[in-house]
Amino acid sequence: MLLSWSKYSSICNRLIHTVSKQESNGKKKVIVLGAGWGGFQFVRYLNRKKYDVTLISPRNHFLFTPLLPSTTVGTLEFRCIIEPVRTLSKLQYYQAYCDEISHKTNQIRCRDYFNTNKEFSLDYDYLVCCHGAQSNTFKVPGVEEHAFFLKQLSDARAIRNRLMELFERASNRFISEEERKALTTFVIVGGGPTSIEFSGELHDFIIEDVAKWFPDVKTRVIVVESTDHILGAFDSKLTDYAMRILKSRSEITLKTNTHVKRVGPNEVSLSNGEIIQCGITVWSTGLSPSKLTSSLQFLKEKRSGRIYTNDHLQVLGDDKTTVTNLFALGDCATPMDHSLPATAQVAVQQAKYLAQRLNKKDFHLKDPKDIRNDDYSKFNFNNAGMLAYLGGYGGVADLKNAKATGFSSWLLWRSVYITRLVSFKNRLLVGMFWFKSFVFGRDISRF
Repeated sequence: MLLSWSKYSSICNRLIHTVSKQESNGKKKVIVLGAGWGGFQFVRYLNRKKYDVTLISPRNHFLFTPLLPSTTVGTLEFRCIIEPVRTLSKLQYYQAYCDEISHKTNQIRCRDYFNTNKEFSLDYDYLVCCHGAQSNTFKVPGVEEHAFFLKQLSDARAIRNRLMELFERASNRFISEEERKALTTFVIVGGGPTSIEFSGELHDFIIEDVAKWFPDVKTRVIVVESTDHILGAFDSKLTDYAMRILKSRSEITLKTNTHVKRVGPNEVSLSNGEIIQCGITVWSTGLSPSKLTSSLQFLKEKRSGRIYTNDHLQVLGDDKTTVTNLFALGDCATPMDHSLPATAQVAVQQAKYLAQRLNKKDFHLKDPKDIRNDDYSKFNFNNAGMLAYLGGYGGVADLKNAKATGFSSWLLWRSVYITRLVSFKNRLLVGMFWFKSFVFGRDISRF
C-alpha cells in the first residue's frame, strides 16, 4: 500500500526528531522544564558560562502571576507582566511539551508545541523539573468546558474579553431585565488569594469605570468558598477582616461553606440547591498535578500528587533512593520531610538555592551520578509573608513580624510587587499603567 507524501513526510519527521540529540560542546548539559517562577529564576541565577543550558516550555515567557488579576479588568496591560524567555543569554530554548523522562538513560522525550506530530529527545547531565501544576477542577462536571481559569495570560485575556462582551450586551435596551441580570452576574469559585484579588480588581472596575460608562448596568459578584473562611493561609484576624470588607460591599455576595456541584454554559449549581444564572464563572480553587507529573514513576505526596524530593531538592524514586542528577522544585514538588506551600516565593528560593549549588566551584566538573550532599547545606524555606489586595485601595499583609490591613497594606502590596518585577522596563510600564488607570480610567475596549 502506497503512502501519501504528506503522511510519509509526517512519519519521517517524527522518526528523525525522536532520535536526534543536541550536539556536544564538552560542557555538562542542564535541561530545565518550565518557564515559571522556578524554571525562569533558576536559569537567571545559574552561571550559564559553565553549562550547556536548555529550557523546555510550551510558554515562551515568564509570567508575573501576582499581578495577573489586574490585567483582567485593564488596570494593567498584558505585556507589563511578562518577560520573554529568549531575553536570557547563553540559553537554548525549545517551545515544546515534555512527555517523558527516562532517568535511567538520562533522556527526555518532547513534543513540538506547534506541530505535535514532531517529537525529539534530548540527553542531559542534570535535569531540573519546574513544570508547575494545573488548576484543580475536583472533577466537577462542566468546569473544563464552561469555566474560565485564571492561571495563564491567555486566561486573563479571555476573561477580559468576556467581561466587556457582557457589559456591552447588558447595556442593550432591547433585552429583558431577567436576561440583563443573568449577564451581569459573575461567579468566582474559590477563596484563595487569586480569587479574592480578582474580586477586588473587579470591584474597583465596577465602581470606578463601569458605573461611568455603563450607568444602567447593575453588577452582582458572587464568591463561592467551600470552607467557612477565605484566604485560609493568612492569620485568622486578617481573614476575618477580609470577610468583613467583602460582606460590606453591596455588589459582592460571599457564600461560604458552599461548593459547586456543576457548571453550565450560563449557570452554576451549588451544594445548597441554588442555581445561579450568570454570565461568567471564574474558577480558581487550587492546584492538581500536571500530566507529566502524574505520569512519572517517582515517590509522590498522596494528597497533592506532588513529587517528593530530599532536602537538597533531589527527586526520590519509588524505593526512596535518591536520583542524584534529577532535581524538582516549585509547584510540582515538595520535600518529603516537610511539605511546602505551592507559592511563588517557595519556587524562587528553591531556584536560587539550586543555582548557587551548581555555580559552586568545580561542581560542573563532577560526575552527576556521584553527587555528595554532605558538604552542602539543606534547603530551608524562609517565609517572608503574604499579601492580598481586596480592592478599594485596601488589602491585608501577613508578614513575618507584623500584620497590617487597609491602605498601608495596599501601598506595601504595590511597593513589593513593582520591585519584584524582573526588568526595569516592566517596572516602568507597570508604574505608568497604574498612573494611567488612576487618572484616565481603565481601558474598556474589546479586541
